Amino acid sequence: MDMSIFRQKELLPSLIFSKLCSITIDYKEKYRQFESTMNTAAPHRVAGVVLLLNYKQLSKGGSEYVFQLIKRSDLVSQAGDISCPGGMLHPSIDKIISLFLTTGLFPSLHKGLSKLACCEDKESIDLVRLFLSNALREAWEEIGLNPLAVSFLGALPTYSLILMTRTIFPLVCLTTKPYEFRLSPEVDKVLEIPLSTFFDGSRYAQLEIETSFHHHMSRNQFPCIVLNDDQEEQDILWGATFYIIMNFLRIISDDSLPVPSSADKIKRVLSDTYMSGNNRQKDKA
Repeated sequence: MDMSIFRQKELLPSLIFSKLCSITIDYKEKYRQFESTMNTAAPHRVAGVVLLLNYKQLSKGGSEYVFQLIKRSDLVSQAGDISCPGGMLHPSIDKIISLFLTTGLFPSLHKGLSKLACCEDKESIDLVRLFLSNALREAWEEIGLNPLAVSFLGALPTYSLILMTRTIFPLVCLTTKPYEFRLSPEVDKVLEIPLSTFFDGSRYAQLEIETSFHHHMSRNQFPCIVLNDDQEEQDILWGATFYIIMNFLRIISDDSLPVPSSADKIKRVLSDTYMSGNNRQKDKA
């Protein structure tokens, strides 16, 4: 893929919308699974997240589109993980909020949702609107994202987590106006990762996760991206957010992601409290 596309401010959003309109989303099927378990002892939970794009001046020079992601604080579950802004669906609240997205109060969102009518049926569009409302409500709470400064570019297929009975509904949005992040206690920091990072095969590694849930030890390996900020602090992007971003990039690049060229392995131990909060993670060389 020609990396210059990520530096073309006007062209990339149109390309993304066109590519996302060409795929099939599974929102109806996954939402029906959620509804069928709502009143059971073990309900299947659902969450909307927003994969945020922004056109930024980079510290190393030049401008490019970046992903705006959050690093979860020690106060919440999955502490230290990098995530898209978003969170659990509250059906009654988010359905009310979704009604406003059909009006002229949010023209950038309404325009994208209206265009979606050409490639999706009404039930799917209603669910996209519902989870977009859910994701933007949570993003407002987590980082102070103003929905008036956001345009909607499309929906991605869902992702179901392995360790939890939870399905994520990802929506892709572009922040069209500058804004200052207002971080909640749930967020440690915001990371801005250039899209071109994911087309550098040397950035990839294997993450070995060691878990000790209920005194049962297990080890699993996952692909990941190694990130270093300007202060040389290292973060690891893996799991659901890694999958969502890789799926997005495969779609918009016609599956032209690189073959990882790094053989690096990173080991991480997750404590018993990883799923419940107040987690302390230990990295081993």
